[in-house]
Amino acid sequence: MSIELRDGQPLRLDESRRVLEIAAEAEATDGSPPLSEQFRLSVESGDPNVTHVLSYAAEPALAGYAQVRAGSADEPPAAELVVAPGWRRQGVGSALLAALPREARVWSHATGPAAKAADAFARAMGFEPVRSLLVMGRSLVDGPPWPVAVVPERYSVRSFEPGRDEDAWVAVNAAAFASHPEQGALTRRDLEQRMAQPWWDPAGFILVVDESATGDTDHADRIAAFHWTKVDPPEGDTGEVYVVGVSPDRQGEGLGKAVTILGLDHLRARGLRDVILYVDEENVAAVRTYAGLGFTDREVHRQYALIE
Repeated sequence: MSIELRDGQPLRLDESRRVLEIAAEAEATDGSPPLSEQFRLSVESGDPNVTHVLSYAAEPALAGYAQVRAGSADEPPAAELVVAPGWRRQGVGSALLAALPREARVWSHATGPAAKAADAFARAMGFEPVRSLLVMGRSLVDGPPWPVAVVPERYSVRSFEPGRDEDAWVAVNAAAFASHPEQGALTRRDLEQRMAQPWWDPAGFILVVDESATGDTDHADRIAAFHWTKVDPPEGDTGEVYVVGVSPDRQGEGLGKAVTILGLDHLRARGLRDVILYVDEENVAAVRTYAGLGFTDREVHRQYALIE
């Protein structure tokens, strides 16, 4: 068993392909993807803020993979890992964990029986859960109806326009999620990575903009709130409340609820049948808003930290 670290260096094409193959094999075995979207995208990119950890059982057999992402501001680094199903219970996962920085917090996206196994493994290695990410969902065709979106008159609604809105959105997203270790750290490069994905659809990226500042070029058409919806795969029947944000200086005007409803209306108009979202368990206000719109808990993803 050998471990190889690539600190800020991209994987070779054959390596990235094998990592994604292992992730697909693990998903087929466990019923849930082991790598979240940002980590999966970074497998194929040259992100300098990422460390790739490769575990070889016998050269060139890649048995497992871990990735460490630098934290934003004072946040600790975050990590995710996956072990090829055929190499489990042979010390690969333990070796990967041992190669991570001690302060790194490790995500588990496992569900069902795999979640229990992941939790038992983490605790046996001295890790304890420190953060929970709820997966909530609701039907778009049945269940309690949601209300009509109410947008104050000073605002208008339009779709994201590539070539016009990138920098403005990155700025308002960073402000809206200043205390969020992942979402608030997104850069224009991260945005453009997502815009290059097969599921990208600017029509589903809904902006609430302020047009009240007539003649004020610094404020006219400023993004006040947004709802980025997602349908992945594009031909599927399930949509996602990908990210909802409100500019901090526009809080308290009901824009978060309004733009969330606008996104639900859009997804239903596309003919989709179901919608999901991810939200931090500690974001009580957001959880309450989503519950009020008919969302219920479906899964829980956990982040673990090494307990000294």
